[in-house]
This record gives sequence, C-alpha cells and structure tokens, in this order.
Amino acid sequence: MIDDGGDTAVEPFFAWMHAMDLGRFNITVNQVSPTVEHAVRKVTHGRPDVWLLRARRALTSRALLDLCGDGAPQERLRPVVVVCDDDIGEIGDVLSRRASAVVLVNDSPWQITSAIHAAAARKLFLSSQVLDQYRDQIVELITSPPSRRLGVLTNREHDVLVCLAEGKSNAQIARCLYISRATVGSHVLSILRKLEVSNRTEAAALAYQYGLMDNRPGGTATELEAQPAMKELRHA
Repeated sequence: MIDDGGDTAVEPFFAWMHAMDLGRFNITVNQVSPTVEHAVRKVTHGRPDVWLLRARRALTSRALLDLCGDGAPQERLRPVVVVCDDDIGEIGDVLSRRASAVVLVNDSPWQITSAIHAAAARKLFLSSQVLDQYRDQIVELITSPPSRRLGVLTNREHDVLVCLAEGKSNAQIARCLYISRATVGSHVLSILRKLEVSNRTEAAALAYQYGLMDNRPGGTATELEAQPAMKELRHA
C-alpha cells in the first residue's frame, strides 16, 4: 500500500484495512510506504502481486514503470489499484497509463477488495460510482452502430481502405491515389491500429461489413462478392 502524498509518513487513508480480516479475502498487506519512491526502494525479493496506491500527486508512467517493472507486454494492464478523487480527468489519466483498477476515495472496502483481485488478474475494474455517473455514455458506446468505428479514419485513410478492400496492393493504391508506396504503408498501419484489426484481410472485411463498399461501381456489400478481394489481399 502506498499513500503517495509527498509526505514523510503514511497518512491514515488505509487504516481501515488493518482493522479488517483481510485473510477472508485472500489479501495480505506486506508493505506500507508513504511514497512511490520509498516503495520501490523497499522492493528487494520480488514485487507484490498488486500495488494499492492513493496518489495525491500527478501519477506518471515512470512511477508505474518503477513499481511494476518493464517485463509486462505493452498491451497488458499493470497490477495497480489507484484510489482517485472524483475527477474524470484524473481517472482518465490513470486508465491511460494502464492501471488495472480505479476506485474512489469514498468507495466501500468491498469495492476496493474486489478491485485488488481484479488487478491481480490484470482485469479492468472501475468504481461503480464512476459507472453510474457515466452510464449514458457507456450505454451509447456499447449500443452505437458498429459503422461508427469508421469515423475514426481520416479522409485519406478512408480512400486507402476502399482501395484495400477492392484487393489492390500497396503499389496499386499508390498509383490510384497519386501518393508514394511509403505513404500508403503508413496509412495502412494507421487503419489497422484505429480499426483494431491485425491484418489487411480483417480491415477489408470490416469495410464490407459496415457498408463502405455498398455504392462502389460494379460491387455490392454481399459476403459472396467480398470473397475475391479477401483472397487477393492474402497475397498482396
């Protein structure tokens, strides 16, 4: 546990945890520190399964890296539970740094113990108060038509995706759009990242699935007609 307020002694924020029978929840507190720097210095024989951090100062990626080490894959969540004030900017900043769990200062001990177990499993956990407060936005995100995903593309990336879905190679796309092959390659990588797909075939499939190719000359969005483009893409 870390109560990082830049003070010389641990403040009593986590005092309630010492009064609980944490063994019932398979939780053992094996280190208490007043700052991240102090916690890092005390780690000698292995890092805890989870860090529980009350960050009263701006939380940096460097601090989380020092706590967790750099052995975890970039996409994995870090085993850190951060206790935040009810500030959406702070919460978003913590989540962007790949902390597993965010709870609020007035969350119950049961919420925090649940967050600890989620962080140990590298699963995302968010305070129910935050979920309640932003319920409408969450519902809209989940229920939005999938075609909105294409809205993250720039106009040029949109053009590249159309050509890609038609089965064109990078060289053919470059000639069609009067840009260099290197620029095409850059656009393709950006498209894959933004659409969260792993290859050109999946990106092309989304273009057909979301109706991007419906009005293309001589083509429809049927799966049958998409198959030739899929096959050609595998060899592009």
